[in-house]
Amino acid sequence: MKMLLAVSLYLLVLLPVLPAYARDIKVGFTAVITREDAESIYSFLDYISKKTGLALKPVFAKSYDEMDYFLSIGKVDIAYICGGPYVEGRERYGYKILAVPLNHEGKPYYYSLVITRKEKPYKSLLDFKGKPYAFSDPKSNSGSLVPTYILLKKGLKADEFFRPVVYTYSHYESILAVDKGFVEGASVDSLVYEQAIRLDKRLEREIKVVEKYGPFPITPFVYRRGLDNLTVERIKDALLKMKEDEEGRRILNVLGVSGFRTVRDEFYKPIEEMLDYVKRNGTSNK
Repeated sequence: MKMLLAVSLYLLVLLPVLPAYARDIKVGFTAVITREDAESIYSFLDYISKKTGLALKPVFAKSYDEMDYFLSIGKVDIAYICGGPYVEGRERYGYKILAVPLNHEGKPYYYSLVITRKEKPYKSLLDFKGKPYAFSDPKSNSGSLVPTYILLKKGLKADEFFRPVVYTYSHYESILAVDKGFVEGASVDSLVYEQAIRLDKRLEREIKVVEKYGPFPITPFVYRRGLDNLTVERIKDALLKMKEDEEGRRILNVLGVSGFRTVRDEFYKPIEEMLDYVKRNGTSNK
């Protein structure tokens, strides 16, 4: 009887932990990566899996709206999203920050770049009036919100200023749209742009940066409401320690970042203020 009681008590303690490890931990990715990064993503998740003892599997979403849905229904547990979707999602869906990547300078910031082909005469965002111009995802900070905000501050609306705005739903596809001449210019994430030209030197020869806005709080890894604390802490610890071993540093280098750190919600205040300004002025970044 005592043995049965002891086993029962042991199971009562253990059972709350078991569900988190009885299934894969799904990690979502969207347009903040280049298409060529897919193989690197698997290496990254394999590394974290080894460090944590958890089975991390990727889920790729077509848009931030789709990723919101995946997180809200538990199809994705953790996601690498943009600052804009995080600011909106933390209130609506209860997202919390897991960790954020660091740029090559070791800082949690990035930029919104205005790009065009090198032979084009454009010298600023305002030079693209009446021209076809690429935004990435409608919820993207660097690829939609920033140019929308910049134009609104000058009394202009993006969907009237550009003719037309083309949504590519991928920073990499926006870069290719400029390269192929489908659009005259685009607003893209500086991390994705740097990664793209590193992987394809021809792009660096063909494309130039016209303007650079920022710095802005970098794209975060977030986790869904209800994900257990033990899982969160294990993965967070592995991310923060990646730069401490050779394999971790190699994977970070391939991904185009130098490490990870934690930040507070207030870190995303600049993006929150831009979103509020856009909403108050009678339009949206969509």
